[in-house]
This record gives sequence, structure tokens and C-alpha cells, in this order.
Amino acid sequence: MTTNETPRLSWTGIDPTEWMRTWPLMWRSAPEVLTEPILPGWTFNINSNNSTSPETEVDVVAKHSYGRQLGRISDALETLIRECNGKAPKDKSFTAFLTMKHEIDRVKQDAAAARIERITNDLALLKTQDEAQFNRLRDALRQALR
Repeated sequence: MTTNETPRLSWTGIDPTEWMRTWPLMWRSAPEVLTEPILPGWTFNINSNNSTSPETEVDVVAKHSYGRQLGRISDALETLIRECNGKAPKDKSFTAFLTMKHEIDRVKQDAAAARIERITNDLALLKTQDEAQFNRLRDALRQALR
């Protein structure tokens, strides 16, 4: 057997010394680094190169995501811009920011509407397939909407 071949092993009646000898060879084709994305398109790399306190930053992000932080900052900045400049600021950077914020708000509204649409479709399905479950959830939604 050459060193480039992956050994074929029979798992029944295998000699433990043979298994120990061939074990490292079985993993040569495995990647040295394996990355499994949890949120495709998102990257979180908090380390001592980009944070003076990575442990604290991890705790903060666990409590308030970057998106939530940016959303609250954007809301506050929009309020300040409008208070200082009125509804139609003349500064192009303020106008560009407000345009971007309104586009983001529209994406959030569309996503919320899509989620409600899915709930509506799910309720319609339950109504035809499990009326007791439908009635229970309908009543719970009515209670929550009061």
C-alpha cells in the first residue's frame, strides 16, 4: 500500500494495532478547518485584534445584536436630524441616510407582513384539518390582540 491510498478496513474482527496504525490515514481527506455557517452571509469575528475586550463584546452582542444596536442608533439619529432640520433636510448626507433608513424600515415591514401572511395560511390549514387546534389558537390570538 502506498501512503496516498486510503486503507480499506473491515470493521468486524479488526486488529486494534492495525486500526491504530491506519487511523491517521483515514482523516487525510478531511479538511483542516471546517466552517459551518449558522447565519449564511453573516460574519462574527470578535477577537483581540479587533476588540480591546472580546469577552465583553461577545456578551454585549449576545444581549443586543449588531442589527438591534444599529437600528436603535438609526432611530435616534433620524429623530435628531428631523428635530434639527425639519422633515426635508437640505444636507445630502442626511437625505441619503434617511432614504436608507426608510428602505430598511420598508424591508422590516414587508418581512413582518410576510410572517403574518404565513400565520394566516397556517390558520386556514388548521381550520380545515384540526378545528379544535384552530379554535384554541384563534382565541389565543384574539386575547393577545386586545
